[in-house]
Amino acid sequence: MYQLRDGDAAILPEFLQKERKDFSLELRRILNRLRLVPLAGRVIIVIVEPNRRWRLARLGATRGEAVSFIDDRIFASHKEAEWEALKMRWRLITGRDYPASLDPMLKS
Repeated sequence: MYQLRDGDAAILPEFLQKERKDFSLELRRILNRLRLVPLAGRVIIVIVEPNRRWRLARLGATRGEAVSFIDDRIFASHKEAEWEALKMRWRLITGRDYPASLDPMLKS
């Protein structure tokens, strides 16, 4: 299984900048690793209003258990919700927050 490295953080913003079909091999490798987390407690995206609003939630510990919303944030784009989910998974896997200095969503 691919092990995330510190340098991978600088590649992740490509997720917001390109279409899926144009992702680099390096980004695809990072995304595959970030998506390989246990189902129990996995961060997921819940549709609040189709094609308009999304929220982040966690899967329950067992199949059929209700999901629990992580916070009150509502995202106006699916891509923004995905980005937040990826950063949460980054923290889960690496034990460190995604570097704010590399986060394009925090830059003005």
